[in-house]
Amino acid sequence: MSELNETSDILEGAKAQLDEIDSLPISEHAGRLEGVHRKLESALSTIDGL
Repeated sequence: MSELNETSDILEGAKAQLDEIDSLPISEHAGRLEGVHRKLESALSTIDGL
């Protein structure tokens, strides 16, 4: 069950970061999106056991 909580925390954090992107300069969007992408990939690999 702790893996599920950890994954949920990662997803909530990613969602919060996506919400913040609008307030950032456009030049920072790509870097932030790449960071969110890495976190989501990590969460998915944990779920899939890859």
